[in-house]
Amino acid sequence: MTLRTIVVRAGSLLLLLAALPAAALQQERWTARYPLAADGQVTVINVQGSIEVEGWERAEVELTVVKTARDDDRLDDAAIALEPAPDSFRVRTFYRVSGEIPVQVDYRLRVPRQARLAGLRTVNGDIRVRDVEGAVEAHTLNGNIAHAGGTGSLVAQAVNGSIRVRPRALPEKDGRLQLETVNGDLTLELPEQADADLELSTVAGRIEGVPYFPAADREGALRTRLGRGGVPVRLLTIRGSIRIVPGEDEL
Repeated sequence: MTLRTIVVRAGSLLLLLAALPAAALQQERWTARYPLAADGQVTVINVQGSIEVEGWERAEVELTVVKTARDDDRLDDAAIALEPAPDSFRVRTFYRVSGEIPVQVDYRLRVPRQARLAGLRTVNGDIRVRDVEGAVEAHTLNGNIAHAGGTGSLVAQAVNGSIRVRPRALPEKDGRLQLETVNGDLTLELPEQADADLELSTVAGRIEGVPYFPAADREGALRTRLGRGGVPVRLLTIRGSIRIVPGEDEL
């Protein structure tokens, strides 16, 4: 899905979304587990709320759902649709009643470490992924994306938000790493002795990449090969900076 598509599909929802007030909040929380193959596919579709996924060694998904609303009787306005299967797991938020302030739903998942996160999507909320080695695809309209400890292909797209990535290793053959945002910064922490073909582009921001290439305090685009090259690494932002740092740097 392109950034343009995300904006079009989410445009009507933005008229309804607003921050929940700090006072008089009501919460509902529950946790459940579902069997899943070690390389199973996981999909999470959210609207108002965050998504957090962590890899673990068990062949099952642990799902924790937290609903937050102004009034206790509105918690049921947000419904959770589950589609568990032996080789896939899908969870989705939908709203029974339209309102000015939707119920917030936050998802926390623990999944098999080799699972494929085929689609993590939310409109308003952050997405965080840690220690998942399968391919990851993450999209948010208003929020940040963070990914750490992965080894598989990664596609991360935001419209209003920054993206920070620290892979344990770059993807192998036929893999890719693609980070895109419109309003936000991109930070990539590369593992030691990375072999990659970098394509970096910003319209209103800086490109920084010492020691990989000379310091750049400029707008524009940059292509360069690291090591033997091979793995395509594409970072694109419109209004933001791009920073490439070595593995010992802290994100």
